[in-house]
This record gives sequence, C-alpha cells and structure tokens, in this order.
Amino acid sequence: MPDRGASAAGTYTDGRTARRHSVRATIGVDGLLIDSDDGAVVETWPFAELRLVDEAYAGRPFRLKRASGAERLTVADSDFLDWLRPHTGRLSRNDLRGANLKVRAAGWIGATAAILAGFWFLLPLAAGPIASRVPLSWEEGLGHTVQRQALALMAGDSRLCTGRSGQLAFARLVQRLSATKPSRYRFRVTVVDNSTVNAFAAPGGYIVVFRGLIDKSADAEGLAGVMAHEMGHVIERHGMENLVKALGLSFVMSALIGDTSGFAGIATDMAQSLATSKFSRDAEREADRIAVEMLNRANISGRGFRAFFQMVARETGQEDKSIGRYFASHPATRGRAQFVRTHATGTRPAMSASEWQAVRTMCDR
Repeated sequence: MPDRGASAAGTYTDGRTARRHSVRATIGVDGLLIDSDDGAVVETWPFAELRLVDEAYAGRPFRLKRASGAERLTVADSDFLDWLRPHTGRLSRNDLRGANLKVRAAGWIGATAAILAGFWFLLPLAAGPIASRVPLSWEEGLGHTVQRQALALMAGDSRLCTGRSGQLAFARLVQRLSATKPSRYRFRVTVVDNSTVNAFAAPGGYIVVFRGLIDKSADAEGLAGVMAHEMGHVIERHGMENLVKALGLSFVMSALIGDTSGFAGIATDMAQSLATSKFSRDAEREADRIAVEMLNRANISGRGFRAFFQMVARETGQEDKSIGRYFASHPATRGRAQFVRTHATGTRPAMSASEWQAVRTMCDR
C-alpha cells in the first residue's frame, strides 16, 4: 500500500475520562499507529475498523473512531484523510471535501424518501436519522433564516447589542468552549437587548442570547455553562430533530423539491416551533453532559452553572414572565444542579473581571 509512514498530529480521548492526549497518528503496515510523547497512549487501530465520526469538510478537523469502542482521534489536517483512504474503503462515504452539493443533495433526498417510505407513520422515530443527513450548507442556511424569523417573533422591537468589547469577550468564550469538542459547526452568537431571560440555538450553530439571561447570571461561569449547553444542543442536532418532528411532511417535501429556497416559506413555522417547543428530558441531559464536559476540558468552574440551575429551581412557578420562556423550552429538574455538582471539575474563571463587565454592559447605548 502507498503512503506508509505518513503522519499527522492529533488529539486522542479514551471516551471514559475528560483527559485529552496530544498524539501523532502514523500509517503503519496493518493499521493506524497512535502514540503520545509521554507514552500514555500507544495503540494500533486496524484499517478495517476505522470510521469517520462526522462528515469531513475541507479545511476542518475530522474525527476518527474504531468500529467498536469509545475512543476518538481528532486530526486537524484534513489532507491526512487522503493518505488514509487507500487503506480502507470505510472513509469515503462521509468524506465531503469538494463534494458536489447537487450530487450530495440528490443522495440525501433519496435517503430521505426511502426513510419516509418505510416509516411514514413513525416519523418521530426517524427524525434523528433524517436530521443527521441534512448537509451542513443546508443546515446553516436554514438556521440563519430561522434565527431571523425567531427574533422577529420573540423580540421584534429589540435592538442588537453591539458593544465591541463585549462581542470580543463572547467570541473568546465561544472559541475556548468549541476548542474542547471539535465539530462541523462554526458558532455565531447574537446578543439581543431584551429583558426576557432566554437563550436559544438555531440549526447550524446560530445562538441567540437575551440581555435578561446575562443580567440573571450571577457570574461569567453561569453564562459559560448556558452557552455550552446551547452548543451541545447544536452539536447533537436536537433543534433539527424537533423541527423534523414538528413540521414533518412540510420539511421533507421542501427537501424533495430540491430547492433549498423553499425552506424560507416555512421559516415562520420553524421559528415558532423553536420558540415554543420543549426538548425531551433525554436531550436536556445530553446537552447538560456535553456542557459539563466542555467546562471541564476548558478548566472552567461549574459553580456558576450549578447556581444558574438553582436559580431556575427557585423561580420556576413564580409570576415572573420574563423568566418563563427559558424555562418553557428548558424544563428544570433538581437533579440537573446535582449533576453539575457531581461531575464538574474545572477550577478557573470563564472570563476576566474586565471581560465580564464588558459583556454585562455591551447593550448600553
């Protein structure tokens, strides 16, 4: 086989702990050799067992796993995938670098039609597979449209907060969190000058934070926990699944037509669904787990996140309509604060004092 000896730097996790190891992946005779400088990781993954965790895109990190097992390997150099492909036929299907979007869309439409043919009356169960097959370009375009429509519905008279120092502090926080869990998404945060205690994530990585949520957060660590939670919903495509379940035939028919501009016609319905639908308890637990994992890997204290849930528990059911919207879409349970307390291990602040002050005042005129 060609290209033996080719190597690339990567990050390895064992799936059991939050520890990340800097490793070098090398194409060997029988498999992919993975070893760290400190000797903590020395493994060989057979070529036949290599799988892509997510779709691979040009210029973005890609993740590998074994056919069985929780271990993950993230490689920043997407070109390394070209060296691996001749050794295994299992990586080509999800390799979308330079893929023809029309061909990709046709394949996705065919898969969607096949799913609907077999599971017409079981659409809720098929929502996960359908959501996972939506091309990234479609999801980002859809998310942008839904974000704008949701803002028009929920805060049509509110202006955006554009304080430069606050925007930079938010960007640094998001970058710090997203670096702990590589994904196909580029997260974009919009802050709205509205007193409602709310935040939501639209498909494709669009996150909206209302000023009321910042005001209610006792510290930057609480805000970081909420941000990581919303990012978790995006990474696991919970919003996409809810939209597929809620819109069903309308969503699928727009896709089958082959014209993504057709999504604009149902954007208002999607935004309304996003604003009012509740995530399942399983989805909330999954987003909480990812949030705590991100905080731990970024070494951000979980005390503020736990305090936020405790505030939610205290104020749920009270006559405070400004808080009700976030609670409606993120149902609180006492166990969520306990989960954070039990599993959070970070010790550092999420922001400096000056960055937190910039965030708290970024909506000032």
